[in-house]
Amino acid sequence: MKKYIASFITAILIILAASVASANPYNEYLNGDPNFKLCDGHMGIAWYVDLSSLNVNLYNPPEYIIGINIISANSDDNYAIQKIMTYRFKYNYDRQAMYFEKPVTGEWKYIPPDESWANTGVVQSAGEIAFRQAYGIPFYH
Repeated sequence: MKKYIASFITAILIILAASVASANPYNEYLNGDPNFKLCDGHMGIAWYVDLSSLNVNLYNPPEYIIGINIISANSDDNYAIQKIMTYRFKYNYDRQAMYFEKPVTGEWKYIPPDESWANTGVVQSAGEIAFRQAYGIPFYH
């Protein structure tokens, strides 16, 4: 009986270890470069924030505007870069409101903090990473 219990526990531990190891199939950094931090991944595409491109456009607490490049890479094609886009994020820290500027129209679009990925895409996580990189604290508190 002890053998069965030990085997069962071992099998459970192996399954748990495998699920933890595969929890995030995307590389934390693009090509191992810590300047390119993973902000999201979905269906074989990984998005990275280029931390070296960060540019504080407005520092007027509680209002901030930060520009940063977001890179998309195909994880199925050895992380070949597909696109590099510059995004700007506007924050109101007191109201806990984050926005991103639509690249074509220049319109600011609110990013709800509790929406699904389908509604916010990569901009929510990229905006949070940009704020943390610029000021050393998380945006949402």
